[in-house]
Amino acid sequence: MHLFVVRHPIFNRWKRVVGYEVLFQAFEGGVSIDREQASRWVMDAHLHLFRPMRLTSGKITFVPVTRSIIVQELVTILPPGQTVLEVDASEGDDELVSTCFRLKVTGYPIAVKGFLPWAPVRPLVSVANFLKVDFAKVSGSERARAVSAFATPTRKMLAENVTTAEEFEEAERYGYDYFQGDFFSKPETFSAKALTSHQFTYLRVMQLLSDPNFEFDKVEQVIKTDPSLSFKLLRYINSAAIGVRHRISSLRQALVLLGERLLHRWLLIAVTTLLLENKPPELIVLALTRGHMCEQIAATLGLPSEPDPFLVGLFSVLEALVDQPLTELLDELPLSNEIKDALLQMPTPLGKVYSLVRAYELADWETVNSLCDQLKLPQNQMAVFYERSVRWADHLLTRESSTC
Repeated sequence: MHLFVVRHPIFNRWKRVVGYEVLFQAFEGGVSIDREQASRWVMDAHLHLFRPMRLTSGKITFVPVTRSIIVQELVTILPPGQTVLEVDASEGDDELVSTCFRLKVTGYPIAVKGFLPWAPVRPLVSVANFLKVDFAKVSGSERARAVSAFATPTRKMLAENVTTAEEFEEAERYGYDYFQGDFFSKPETFSAKALTSHQFTYLRVMQLLSDPNFEFDKVEQVIKTDPSLSFKLLRYINSAAIGVRHRISSLRQALVLLGERLLHRWLLIAVTTLLLENKPPELIVLALTRGHMCEQIAATLGLPSEPDPFLVGLFSVLEALVDQPLTELLDELPLSNEIKDALLQMPTPLGKVYSLVRAYELADWETVNSLCDQLKLPQNQMAVFYERSVRWADHLLTRESSTC
């Protein structure tokens, strides 16, 4: 038996992450185990294997739970105050409602998932701290009515499956408090405007770093043209993380001291961070997580280190970085064909690795199992790769923020 686990961010109106929904799926012999059979095993995994706090950086964790888990109060192994219990809107018998009320009183907020504003109002709604309205199933005026009819000061409205910037703005206008979906990783509006000088500089650095014939002199010349990048490099090289004895004041010294490998990685992350200054911070986490997962999977499969698999994950958010279609950006940037094909999810080895990462991220477990079989990759390694990548990305972003 093996377990897949993935987190999906939940945002407030300012596109800041306030919590994560943690999704699990158990498999045995490549076959998905039904929810009731898997429930106890999944709760045990929560306790011993994949503690939610390890995946959510201490933020509130939304955990989908079945009726049996609720009424037996097995959820009490999870930390109160930090865990929101998600109950399906189709449930709602007296025993479940009374148990949810007791759990709510002891510190477990209740979220009703799949709430439909036109359905008969169930007693479970009166207990709920959050009502989750699925924008894939609820449209038009019903989205607005859900808020006007059911929102209260103690019952917050959460729009899920929000997939575009337009839907986010619509939900915000209607009065939703929280938002879930991949809208944050999509371009706000496709634009034909030219890249700014800063964007061009950062993309030029990315292009140089993707070149197998990495040249210090060219990189140094490009960095010199951008004060923000120069400052970040000198601040980093003089930080406690590097531990130099004497203050470094020149770019050439910094480049030589870091060395090609460390400089390569630092520049990729620094440039991505600068490109994302006006974007949700979670987009940086997404890019870093994808890159690290691609890197781990490729290494396990014995794929070549050139082109760098990490680049594929990092470049996967280019479209959202500069609000231009990916196909147009790939035409403009002289990236290797291997990276371009992978980003377009062509059936190349690296393309399959990236497709696997994307499928896992979307909790598309059928595709995950299929691609693992094609790549001859043990499925039970995927959860390990994912947890490592998420924790590494969270740590890196926290360290980057603390030095700003």
